[in-house]
Amino acid sequence: MSKFKNIILNQPLGLIVLVIALAFILLFGIGLALISGFATIKHAGLYLDPICFNADCVERLVGKLQPSLNIARATLDVGVAFATMGGILIALLSYINSSSNAALTNHIEHLKIFLDYAESEVEKHDRLLSANFDVIFLYGKIFDQSRLGKTTVSDDYRIFLVDLNKILEESNERCTVGTPGGFSYKDHQRRVRDHLVSAGITIYLAPRNDYFEMEKQMFSFLSRINQSFCPFGTLPNIVLPSYY
Repeated sequence: MSKFKNIILNQPLGLIVLVIALAFILLFGIGLALISGFATIKHAGLYLDPICFNADCVERLVGKLQPSLNIARATLDVGVAFATMGGILIALLSYINSSSNAALTNHIEHLKIFLDYAESEVEKHDRLLSANFDVIFLYGKIFDQSRLGKTTVSDDYRIFLVDLNKILEESNERCTVGTPGGFSYKDHQRRVRDHLVSAGITIYLAPRNDYFEMEKQMFSFLSRINQSFCPFGTLPNIVLPSYY
């Protein structure tokens, strides 16, 4: 008994509901047909007729019980149609559930690879620390549809790189001799810092040479991430600074 109970409990809920509903339809319809048949036999006095199996007798009996037989036939038709539609629906839900589980599995595996790779890249640079990066946030910035099983690069991250390049290009222009306003490395630091935080990257203001060395390593880190995880040609290269 417990084995049978375990088998039932291990079945999908949709299948259990389908079987119960189908059983109810069949029991109700067949029961109604039997009640109708017995009432017809009693009302028409067919039980008083002698037992007879020739064609005329069978035809007469079937004719009298035709409404009851129609109920039984209609019940079977409804049952078959219900089972067919229910089976299709269960198969569809099962497919959706399997696809969702597969997408989640792919997301977790891809995220784990990304985390491990990012950590290894940070360790290669002496001016970068793991504390500077919210790697999961950065991953979500790059692959915003990963939970759906898609690892295409997001438009948001592409725009992030475009805007970063604008900051670097402007700083390159300002460092040119004769440019009005000139180049201020402190102002440059603040602009880069405020922009990087939108991708989960935190940098701190530092003396000129220390900051520029950290910035080089930061851009090297991002370039390696882009080259390793993003299809070639989908993202702009980070502009080479000329203000060092």
